[in-house]
Amino acid sequence: MALANSLIHPDYLTGVKTVVFDCDGVLIDSLPANIKYYGDIKSKLGLPPITQSEISYVHMHTHKHAIEHIIPEELLPKAWECAKGYDSSSLVDYLTRSEGVHEFLWWLRSAGFQLAVNTSRADTIDFILNLMDLEGFFSPVITSAKVVLPKPHPEGMHMIMQAHGVRPDEVAYIGDSLVDEKTAKASGVRFWAYKDQSLDAEVHIEDFWEIKAGMQQCYKGRS
Repeated sequence: MALANSLIHPDYLTGVKTVVFDCDGVLIDSLPANIKYYGDIKSKLGLPPITQSEISYVHMHTHKHAIEHIIPEELLPKAWECAKGYDSSSLVDYLTRSEGVHEFLWWLRSAGFQLAVNTSRADTIDFILNLMDLEGFFSPVITSAKVVLPKPHPEGMHMIMQAHGVRPDEVAYIGDSLVDEKTAKASGVRFWAYKDQSLDAEVHIEDFWEIKAGMQQCYKGRS
């Protein structure tokens, strides 16, 4: 493993043509929003407060899997009703864009890298990208609603590679969870872990300013 900074050995970064981002925990800090949302669902159903293990689970899985994990089977119909009627605007104040990611994306795009998203979110990603001023950077944006099998299955990554015309070794996937690690391994792409050095990754990123500095050193001559 290598820690991303301006002194990182070029071998860890060279050869990349496409950079794929997870959304929650990478592009944005949505943990407080997830705690509120899933906690509210449990509260409306008269269930105990969300636990730490449940928080860890819902933060890295699809909405469907998260609800099914924290809600007893007999209450699932009511849970889906609560979710359908939930006012997502109440979560806006609980969401923040990751520090330095906007500047990193601007540099990557100007330097000619292809950018994409592979997320467990379903139909909320457009709202999130617009809210966080991250629209227009990514194509394609793969969500759990656009694949038959969501992460950690490699289907989404395969769709991105096909769209960009790249090999797995030319792709770096930036994620923050074990699900992302498994997704990268299943698809054969390079895994760069964000803010979790316990993950098995080729590169570990503590902040986007440092990986930007490393990439700029490695790809000198690009914009």
